[in-house]
Amino acid sequence: MVGLFWIDRDGCWLGAPAGAEGTGMRLTDEGLTPVGTPAAGALSWTGMERVTVPDAPARSGFRRGLRTAIDVATSMAGFGGPDSGHRMTVSVTHTGGRSEYAVLSAAAPAYTEREVELSHRLLARFVAGELRPSVLTDWWASADSRPGPKPPEREAVLERLLALPARP
Repeated sequence: MVGLFWIDRDGCWLGAPAGAEGTGMRLTDEGLTPVGTPAAGALSWTGMERVTVPDAPARSGFRRGLRTAIDVATSMAGFGGPDSGHRMTVSVTHTGGRSEYAVLSAAAPAYTEREVELSHRLLARFVAGELRPSVLTDWWASADSRPGPKPPEREAVLERLLALPARP
């Protein structure tokens, strides 16, 4: 996971991959593909004006640490464990209006505020046609499938991707 993106050998997702919930948003170089949404077809980047995740759970490092400590303490006391994935909304503004799709967050308990901001900037570059989502899968392949990076490393990856020149 890097920012709002889940990347693995099967591709790239906005939020968590479609799992037991059955809903998700796959990113491809051609556009977005909602999964588990009735009558939702693929959305081409060329028909989009903006993609955001306005309700992505974002917290400062201190608040994320506090939330994790509370989750561990309540779990150990027998009061349950951490919440399952936080629901997020992918909002797509396109030539025909606006559409919203439910996805799950891949971050537990939350993304950093900077990760969300950088992820939105990267999405804007995808919409503008300056970059393709394959930059994320290329990074993942070059990272040698190691376990997920920590927040500062994830932010650094997003910053490096944002610094890439626009594709021809």
